[in-house]
Amino acid sequence: MENILVPTDFSNNAYNALFHATRLVKGKACTFHVLNTYNEYTPLRSKSVGKTLIAQLKDESNEGLQRVLHRIKLDEADPKHTFKTISEHGELIAAVSNVVNTEKIDLVVIGNSGRSEIEAIFMGSNALDVIGAIEQCPVLTIPKEVDFKPPKEIAFVTDYQRPYDAGLLQPLLLMAKQYKSKICLMHINEEEVLDRDQEMNRSILLKYLLPFEYTMHWMPLFKNKANSIHTFLNELDIKMLAMVNYEHSFLERITREPVIKRVAFDLDIPFLIIPSFD
Repeated sequence: MENILVPTDFSNNAYNALFHATRLVKGKACTFHVLNTYNEYTPLRSKSVGKTLIAQLKDESNEGLQRVLHRIKLDEADPKHTFKTISEHGELIAAVSNVVNTEKIDLVVIGNSGRSEIEAIFMGSNALDVIGAIEQCPVLTIPKEVDFKPPKEIAFVTDYQRPYDAGLLQPLLLMAKQYKSKICLMHINEEEVLDRDQEMNRSILLKYLLPFEYTMHWMPLFKNKANSIHTFLNELDIKMLAMVNYEHSFLERITREPVIKRVAFDLDIPFLIIPSFD
């Protein structure tokens, strides 16, 4: 991964996401694009005489980005890492989409506060908006204040309903290669046996996993799919979850349960969401 985008609102949660991003590609050449957006609804920290609201917000945005830059360079001294700051007037999703396209971003990393606090409504919404809007590259959400731990096990949830190729699996395989992670395939048991297409798709997937250590698991369908996923993660003490964000996939089929949203809010480990490119 050569270019990683990290949006920030200057919170500790956002900084933690940036720090995680640097640790995930430790020792690898990478440019981190740190983005802050502001608009008429952004709280102003102080007022300056003779300046418009937008001009003041722009100044505060640039000053905040410089503080983040100074802090990360003190905390993270990898000579192969480069940092660039971007201050944009407008909405977060539009700015993220623009930077992803213009800077050829390989991964977006964003903090996710969860649902336990009032401020999580804002940050959690931002994370979910980015997941829903960005289709050009994967998104990695980092839970609030979670310490960085190398992902020695990565859970990959799949229903084997769709074929796999090298491009789709690249984010997962790159992450596993970086940390020599074991990949734990998890399938929710909605049927007694896999059908012919599922068997074929599983065979293709396993061929891509041959260079890696992997295990296969079937989980019962509990009250909802999110509960099945969380139970699996807890039982195996998994440190990272990965899923492909197919539109109208098994994640919402039958119960129409929005599993991506439900899981993203409740996780206390990093969550890698891979776009399907459908």
